[in-house]
Amino acid sequence: GEDTVFNLGLDEANYTKMELCQEIKKQIPELNIFEAQIGQDPDKRDYIVSNEKLRKAGYTAKITVAEGITELLKAYQIVHTGEYFNV
Repeated sequence: GEDTVFNLGLDEANYTKMELCQEIKKQIPELNIFEAQIGQDPDKRDYIVSNEKLRKAGYTAKITVAEGITELLKAYQIVHTGEYFNV
């Protein structure tokens, strides 16, 4: 059969990278965010995408972006304080 490709996302969580940084800063107030005009960001994925196809297929996310950030921070704390972690 034909492969079907979906953008996996949530319309209300369709943030730019800076907006996502601001969401993280809500949970880590001491986070410093810098915008550099020098050089080029190799990750150019800073645009809005459509999730309409996914929505029509019946997908709905079970957690919010804020909840996802909380979970990632918990995981980082566990990994960082454990025996194995990347520096």
